[in-house]
Amino acid sequence: MNLFHTKKTFTSRYLKNLTLYVFVAIIGGVLAGHYIPEISIKLGVISRYFFMVLEMIILPIIFMAIIYGICHLSDIKNAGSVVWHTALYFLIISSIAILLGFIFGIAVQPGANTGIELTKINTTLPKNFEINDSSITSVIYLNRHGIFLITSIIIGIYMNLSKGREKFIKILDRGLDIFYTIIKYLYFTLPFIIFCNIAYGIAVYGINTLLPLSKVVATVYLTDIVFIFGILGLVSYVFKFNLWKFLVSIKEEIILVVTTSSSKTAFPIIFEKMESQGYSRKILRFIIPLGYNFNLAGACIYISVACCFLIQFYHISLSLNDYLWLFVIISITSKTASGVPGSGFLALIFTLNRFGKIPVTDLALLYSVDRFMNEARSVTNFIGIAVSGAVISKINQPLEKNEVTEFNNN
Repeated sequence: MNLFHTKKTFTSRYLKNLTLYVFVAIIGGVLAGHYIPEISIKLGVISRYFFMVLEMIILPIIFMAIIYGICHLSDIKNAGSVVWHTALYFLIISSIAILLGFIFGIAVQPGANTGIELTKINTTLPKNFEINDSSITSVIYLNRHGIFLITSIIIGIYMNLSKGREKFIKILDRGLDIFYTIIKYLYFTLPFIIFCNIAYGIAVYGINTLLPLSKVVATVYLTDIVFIFGILGLVSYVFKFNLWKFLVSIKEEIILVVTTSSSKTAFPIIFEKMESQGYSRKILRFIIPLGYNFNLAGACIYISVACCFLIQFYHISLSLNDYLWLFVIISITSKTASGVPGSGFLALIFTLNRFGKIPVTDLALLYSVDRFMNEARSVTNFIGIAVSGAVISKINQPLEKNEVTEFNNN
């Protein structure tokens, strides 16, 4: 039985039809940004507020989803195995992503001989990126997802041990359904939001901005491609599922992430898609929300490549111990990169401030092309999270293994 072809989901009914409208929105955004830049710049406010609203809705969803997953851990016979497999997988994959970023950053040398004249480039950061991460308020803001995560884990453990567990799970189910419904209807505005997002980007930065920094952008994209098809391809081979067919099965969600530059936009609907393929609902509801905090491979790659760029740009000499310390810092700060578009750049600022050996004076230099790298960062985050759900499910889901294997081999 092939569950994917027998069960219709919101994504298969709606997002598949949305692809054409998204394509039209992208073309329209490019034209608008080029020919009417004054109006297009004003449209940036619309997309910015949309993502602020989206984050306010998705954060409670992640909060409830983690509690839901922990509450259902006791229903899984090998719950301990699921937890350890998840922790080990996230640690290994994130570490590989950082090392891969260092390898390509050092090998390609994106910051060497750039020919950039700083006097000709706007080196002023927008006000929303002027964050003093030594203040309590800024630390709380940068780590808001981690705070939500820790709080949800504590509540989940408490509710799992309480007598009212079953009643609480029903309330969670109802709450998640309500939020998912709100999100799904919110997606009907996506073509217009995408139009505004693209138009603003073209109007403010334009294609010409990319040329002097094309090497660092290309390095990030190249590293992401190698990670997805090399590292995750190897992972999928080891755990016996076809990565390409898996990616094709979630192509609508990937398109959504690319066009919105945020992996969070696909969070509520990836469950529905993967559950329709036969993956365990209980395991997915535990793995995927955690992945949005601990398995951000795209952010790890972006930050490590960006650091290499700045090290080369400023001709900084670092020892092996310096790189090891930078590795540890990125391992921590990359966890703050789960949010609205631009959160990855905030994580980079946080990293440089903690490391202390790389100047942040001309960081706006990278911000000018951050928008072009955001799509690769978000897609890599999302694909890595989805693959982690598939891997952990296949390891710990023996009863449904045949259904999942049949889907991936068809």
